[in-house]
Amino acid sequence: MFLIAVIALLDWWVLPSASIGFLYLIPILLSAAALNSRQILAMAVLCGYLREVFDPLQGADRVMGWQLIHRLDPSTWVAGSAGRLVVSISGFAMTGFFVAELNHRRRRLRAHLEEREEQTRLRREAERQLQILSETSPLAILTLDEDGRVLVANDSARQLLGFGPDEPIEGQAVEPYLPILARMMQRRPGNLRTNVECRGQRRNGEVFLAHVWLSTFQASHGLRLAAVVWDASENVRDREGAGFDSMMATSRVLIAAFSHEIRNLASAASSAYTACAAALSEPGASAPERYHALGTLIEALEKLASSGLRAAASRERAVADLGTVLDETRIVIEPGLHEAGVDVVWETTPDLPLVQCDQHSLLQVFVNLARNSQEALKRSNRRQLYISAASESDLVVVRFRDTGPGVAHPDDLFRPFHHGAQANSHSFGLGLYVSRAILRSYGGSLRYEPQPAGSCFAVELWPVEDRVEAAPSED
Repeated sequence: MFLIAVIALLDWWVLPSASIGFLYLIPILLSAAALNSRQILAMAVLCGYLREVFDPLQGADRVMGWQLIHRLDPSTWVAGSAGRLVVSISGFAMTGFFVAELNHRRRRLRAHLEEREEQTRLRREAERQLQILSETSPLAILTLDEDGRVLVANDSARQLLGFGPDEPIEGQAVEPYLPILARMMQRRPGNLRTNVECRGQRRNGEVFLAHVWLSTFQASHGLRLAAVVWDASENVRDREGAGFDSMMATSRVLIAAFSHEIRNLASAASSAYTACAAALSEPGASAPERYHALGTLIEALEKLASSGLRAAASRERAVADLGTVLDETRIVIEPGLHEAGVDVVWETTPDLPLVQCDQHSLLQVFVNLARNSQEALKRSNRRQLYISAASESDLVVVRFRDTGPGVAHPDDLFRPFHHGAQANSHSFGLGLYVSRAILRSYGGSLRYEPQPAGSCFAVELWPVEDRVEAAPSED
């Protein structure tokens, strides 16, 4: 208002003959940003009124007293003053509204920019936290492009796949290391969310069991895949080792129970035989009751043995993928063998057939044979284990051949609790015995092949297309 008063004073007293009404735009321009619509309109009316009052068209002379009061009355204005007043008020009001709207948009723009800056700051903070999480995560995290090449990989992914800290992994094809991810990208799926268990391989050729959580998403440059990978090999090794130990412990309990029953029957049979022999040694004596008791004991032994054979023959048939079992065997045994300084040489073919055997039981047999070789190689300067698999005649034969000292008494290999077994094995000589029993229950076999140096165990399996009926063995 002070500025309006100054302009009015200039228009009335200092420059009465000059048209300076445009100066009333200045207070409107300066104050419109802080006023509402009604205040802007009121200011426009006031400025338009003062401009017309002191307009030279109303008289160029400086007026005083009653003349000034007379000039303030709109009814005394010259013709056309009303139109000019409306135009002035409209101009001043539109100018004020324009400035107010411009200032309002400026404030909105500034608030929007501040919000964007805050969102950008928060996004950068989230990205930094995600980067820290990725870099410090014990899980391998990978991002792939649509061609199956690595875009981003954290340190755990480098270590998992066998890359050194200075070796570039970005741009490398993932197929040699995790083929399942490459196959997922080749199918061009939509938004996929799933987890898989698959075989992985490091740069040095070492295989491992990978648990993968993966998802696909569309980016500006095409399809992308994000994967979180966990090496589950240690869990598999612990599980299989604990499973084998549990199987050996169960086998010891079962064999001890059967042995206890057989020993009781054998003791009773021996006593009956002794009594019969003593009775028959007397002149003219007969002992039909003694013979009847001896026959009853022998019949009980036969029933006990027959029940065990029937239980062994009643198990369901199973089919195992030999290639998959060998891959799992490699995952389980290689780390322990490498720690023991044993070089493992695999001589297998990729087209191995399906075989007649339970997959888990066959894995237990292979792990047991590898453990035996590892134990034997502790006493050898040259430590190598050769594992081969090939079709021979109608069978598939898997051999475990080592460069150890060999077997001193091959005839005792498949005897449970044989002399010296407790000192050399945690399974008390049951490992080979149970392994052969498992294979025989599926029609296969386990045999020892003499070698000029070292030892060799051959696992014989029937392909599924040449399946045979498994007959329990008596030895």
